[in-house]
Amino acid sequence: MAPDASKERRPISLFVLAMMSAAVVVGLEGLPEVGSFGLPLVAYYAFFTLCFFLPVGLVAAELGVGWPHDGGVYRWIREALGERWAFVGIWCQWVQILVWYPTVLAVCAVSLSYAIDPGMHDVGWFKVVVSLGIFWAATLVNFKGLSISGWITTALLYVGTLLPVFLAIGLAGWWLGSGRESAIPLEWSGLVPRIDSVGEFVGVVAIFSFLSGLEVNSVHFRHVRDPQRSIPRSLLFSGVLVLGISVLGALSVAVLVPVGEIDLAAGTLQVFSKVLDPLGWGWMVAILAGLALAGMIGHIMVWVIGPTESLRVAAEDGLIPPVFQRTTTGGAPRNVMLLQAIVVSVLCLLMLFFDLNRIFYFLTIASAQVYLVMYVLMFLSVIVLRFKQPSVPRAFMIPGGVVGLLVVAGGGGVTAVAGIVVMFWPPATKDMSMEGSAFTLTLLGTFVTIVGAPMILYLFRNPAWRDRPGLPSAEDTGGSAWKRGD
Repeated sequence: MAPDASKERRPISLFVLAMMSAAVVVGLEGLPEVGSFGLPLVAYYAFFTLCFFLPVGLVAAELGVGWPHDGGVYRWIREALGERWAFVGIWCQWVQILVWYPTVLAVCAVSLSYAIDPGMHDVGWFKVVVSLGIFWAATLVNFKGLSISGWITTALLYVGTLLPVFLAIGLAGWWLGSGRESAIPLEWSGLVPRIDSVGEFVGVVAIFSFLSGLEVNSVHFRHVRDPQRSIPRSLLFSGVLVLGISVLGALSVAVLVPVGEIDLAAGTLQVFSKVLDPLGWGWMVAILAGLALAGMIGHIMVWVIGPTESLRVAAEDGLIPPVFQRTTTGGAPRNVMLLQAIVVSVLCLLMLFFDLNRIFYFLTIASAQVYLVMYVLMFLSVIVLRFKQPSVPRAFMIPGGVVGLLVVAGGGGVTAVAGIVVMFWPPATKDMSMEGSAFTLTLLGTFVTIVGAPMILYLFRNPAWRDRPGLPSAEDTGGSAWKRGD
């Protein structure tokens, strides 16, 4: 089937790819939790950047330019370790984001309540209605394809994430510069972390979840202009942007809001209220809440389509029923996205019965732990492929030869495994409502269920599902701009 030139998918520019990559990782929902660590968060971020975030970026860059095809992480792991482990990897990526959606959607609802009526902050039905409306809207917009959603995401990142965070940083600087007291001691000695127990370290390990996702947009690498040049540069630019926003944004929360008063769902907006209300500018908080809401929507929009596209490619391989191969005229994986929206809708209904602020840590740790399984497989894949397929052209390779590869990917893999193991220990935080033993057993059961599910589903794969008759697979299109439109 020849591609229709008039309907070819528009290539993605370096700028849009960089902004989409930043939008995947950067989110206002993580700033309050990280800000609660105080000044030592600088040291924590330095550690996790060196041992995890930087390795993820380098590995994604090498695999992205070597295999810039549909499927992203799924394709990389499949090439190295086979379909079974590829399915496990993409399943873990998808399920962890399903767990994350209700928490970030709750932040969206809080932002909207600040904009229209702060009294709605803790109203369950309000959170559910707002969450369902936002998620289904993000899903339907993504049906149009990246030519539209990519630019919308970029615009929302600017006005809804960068602007509020930069303003929060500026307000914190003004607050300190005017001689007002900081909520945390600002001394050089305060940069040194003081971890007195394993439980305290577990709380810090949650930073994993706020530095994850740089590889998600790899599913779109095939549609990038000049991928050999654009992919490494976009990852570098977005990585620097992510770290700057995350560290300075979290510090602004820590400086202005006492740790005991930080609301995990509204921390950034608390910064604005703390400074603007005494100045008589409280009316600006509603505007800034609206901007923060726009930023969170942009954050969600990128995640809505990323992992689902990988699942569509898995469907082409016959691992799940062929109904999930269907796409929209814009090239989006329609049925996978619809299934995702239905599951998220059910999870959001739980807001009527649970206070997400009380189980926020459990959800954060559970999703981070499952996500790290995918990262272990990704780090292992780049090592295997360097030896298994050395002839595949790679415009970018992890520097340092084999030694550099083993240090970067091996070190990242060891860090990920250590993170999975350590997270089974109950965190020492007042926001964890579970008893220690109940936490560990619940988390262990959740982990085994999620990771074991794709193993079982793989046993029921059907070769007849592979590449639905009459529709060419991603392999058959050979990198052309052909897209489905069923």
